[in-house]
Amino acid sequence: MAETALNETRQYPHLAVPLAPQPPGPRVSVAARVSGPIPAPAPPPEAQLARMWLAALAVAGDEPAGAGTDIPMDMPTARSFLTRQSAALVSILLGSPFRPRQAAAVGHALVKADFVGADVLGRSLRVLILRLPALLAAAARAGATRAGEEDMEQRVAAVTEALANGYVRALRDRTLEEQESIRRAELDAQRIISDQLRHQALHDPLTGLPNRAAAFDRLSAALETGSSGRIGLCYLDLDGFKAVNDRYGHDAGDELLVNVADRIATAARDADALAARIGGDEFIVLADPSPGERAMIALAAAILGELRRPISLRIGWVGISACAGVVECAAGSPAAATMVADADAALYLAKSRGPGRWAVFDSARQPGLRFAPGRGWPAPIRRG
Repeated sequence: MAETALNETRQYPHLAVPLAPQPPGPRVSVAARVSGPIPAPAPPPEAQLARMWLAALAVAGDEPAGAGTDIPMDMPTARSFLTRQSAALVSILLGSPFRPRQAAAVGHALVKADFVGADVLGRSLRVLILRLPALLAAAARAGATRAGEEDMEQRVAAVTEALANGYVRALRDRTLEEQESIRRAELDAQRIISDQLRHQALHDPLTGLPNRAAAFDRLSAALETGSSGRIGLCYLDLDGFKAVNDRYGHDAGDELLVNVADRIATAARDADALAARIGGDEFIVLADPSPGERAMIALAAAILGELRRPISLRIGWVGISACAGVVECAAGSPAAATMVADADAALYLAKSRGPGRWAVFDSARQPGLRFAPGRGWPAPIRRG
């Protein structure tokens, strides 16, 4: 008791009561005695706990406060957050009936706020276990609470255990979610890479058009036995492309091919057909289903007309032309098996007649095959 009185005397000297008789002094009125400075009331326990909690988390080893990595936000925000969590813990500790499991929500809140540093939980538990009983006992002595001291340590132990369990469960769930996110990200990355590799395998790297493999796969699918549709094929080859490469260089040649591919693709897309680059300066346009022989001829003529327009390159304007071979037949017919060769034969005949021409393979496929070369609309030629 004497020691307690001495401690209180040291803490509040202006309120101390003399322990031994003192010589009489001048009489001082009651008003005079109470007119001196009055000490500020102690902060509530949740504010004191939040301050201690923040200080514990802000220290990393021998580093000064605020230099650690266990606080994921600025200090004012962290102080406000920890004050709210401290108030929740104090409310649980002083609640009646006592429900310690509610403290698990504080553990969840810490993880949600990203207080997930390596030592966050350990430091938090040390502060709560070592500081909370004394803070609440002091508040009880000051009359701020009605809590008794006999079971406060047991209550603190139960509350910190619930907080730790809630923290661990939340961190485990977060880790599982992160692992799942990583797994999904890996799968997405694999899918993207796979799509890119597939795209590269089936597309021309220069023009972006489907390449030979993609075009012939599409044609093979269209020519499957039993198909009752018709297929149209236009085989295109540029005139004098080697001269452009030789005169202006391969960069100009590549630029020219990109422009040519764009014009062919646009015309094919307008006709609901597929354009592909199958060789250096060779292209095909596949129509599945075919719009008919006359429509395929019109498509070939339109493409050749587009290619005759001068093309603007970095070196200036360049003129180019192309020839085309056209074939159209039923998907399940014997002619379908040699469709590409027939289109190539028609192209060869067209080129033999000069630049900018097209030819149609005789779809009747009778002995002594006939072709219809021309720049304009051909008269159908059949052998009677």
